[in-house]
Amino acid sequence: MLVMLYNEWKTHENIDRPLEIEWNIMHMFSSSQIAKLYAIKHDLDVELCSLIAILHDIAVVEARVRENHDKIAEDFVIKATERYNTVARKNLPEITDEELSIIVEAVTVHSDKDVYSDNKYVEMLKDVDSLDRYLYGIQSDGAYSERILSFMDDLSLDGE
Repeated sequence: MLVMLYNEWKTHENIDRPLEIEWNIMHMFSSSQIAKLYAIKHDLDVELCSLIAILHDIAVVEARVRENHDKIAEDFVIKATERYNTVARKNLPEITDEELSIIVEAVTVHSDKDVYSDNKYVEMLKDVDSLDRYLYGIQSDGAYSERILSFMDDLSLDGE
């Protein structure tokens, strides 16, 4: 999925985009790696966490919007998954309907950083997205900061 989206996005122009395509690509890659660490730490499915992180901002790229991008992402996630399953996956396993359901649920609520749930994959994405933006030097107050500090504490990192 990562390679497929990278290949699709790398030639996109930055005209009329809320964020440069290069940012979206970097964020996709780094979020994916952080998600894998989170999964290992929390005994979650590593590949599923990676897929969620890869797809979480797909609507920012595809719809060229930032506001409510999580709420409109479902169709983009489904279409990307279909392209992956039918064209790009080669000998890798298909993304199942159950996995797709988990991905869509996490992606479509990930901007609500101040809302907590019992869904481990939803919480993973919110924490990973918060930490990744912080690592890029983006101001992260409020719920973002709470998630960052909690995640760093969870990883036994001292964040000041």
